[in-house]
Amino acid sequence: MTYSSFDNRVLPIFGFYFVLIIFGIFVTFKLIKKYKERKQDAALHLTIVYAIFTTAIIVLAIGLAEAAITGYYKEIYRFSLPLAYSLVVLADIFLFYFASNITERWKKAFLPLVLCGLGLIIILFLPWNWWGYPRAEYRDKLNIRLYTNIAFISYSYLIYISIAIICQKTRIRAEDKITRVGLTLLLYSMIAMILFFVMILLDNIMIVVYNHPGYSEFQFAAWIFALIFVILTYFSLVMPEWLIKRIKEE
Repeated sequence: MTYSSFDNRVLPIFGFYFVLIIFGIFVTFKLIKKYKERKQDAALHLTIVYAIFTTAIIVLAIGLAEAAITGYYKEIYRFSLPLAYSLVVLADIFLFYFASNITERWKKAFLPLVLCGLGLIIILFLPWNWWGYPRAEYRDKLNIRLYTNIAFISYSYLIYISIAIICQKTRIRAEDKITRVGLTLLLYSMIAMILFFVMILLDNIMIVVYNHPGYSEFQFAAWIFALIFVILTYFSLVMPEWLIKRIKEE
C-alpha cells in the first residue's frame, strides 16, 4: 500500500483549525452556561450543534496532524475525513431542529432529513470513496468520491437554504428589533456556510478532475467562510450584552 506525501503548504490550515476549535469550545461552554441559567431547550440544541461542529474540526486536525508528523496521509487521516463529514451531517440535523423549533416552521421535514442523513453517513464510509488514497491506488477502479461530495453538499445545502428561508420569513414578521437582527445574522451565517461548501466542492473537483494533490486555494477560502459562519452564529444566537445595547440604541 502506498501513501501520498504530506506537503508543507498545507500547514496554514492548522491555523484555521486552531482558531475554530478554540472559538467552538468557547461558544459551547457559553451555551452550556446559558442553558443552565435559563433551562431553554433551544440553548441545549444549539450547544449540541456547536459541540459536534467543534468535534468535527478536532477530528480533521488529528488526521492532518498524523500526516504532518509522519510525512504521509495515512490511516488516521483517511478515517478522519468520513468521520468529520458524518459529524457535520449530525450537526446539520440538530441545527435544522433548532431553527425549526424556535421559528415553529417545517417540523414535519425533520424525520425525512434524519433518514436521509443516516443514509448519507453510510455512503461516506464506503471504501470506494478512497479518502486520502493516492490516485495510483484507485486508477481504473470505481471511485464515487465526487458523487459522495455532491450528495453531502446537496444535503447540507437543503438544510442551510431551508434555514435561510425560515429566517427570512420569520424576521419579516418579527416586531422586536433584537429578534430581527438575530435572524438577519443567522441568515448571513447560512450564506457563509453555502459558500463554504462551494469552496469544498471546487477543491474536490480539482482533485478528481484535474489531478490536484488537494488543499488548493479553494480549501483555504472554505475555512475563511467557516470562520465567518462561527462568528455570525455566535453574535446571532448568543448575542452578547454589548451588541444588545447597541441594537437598542439605534
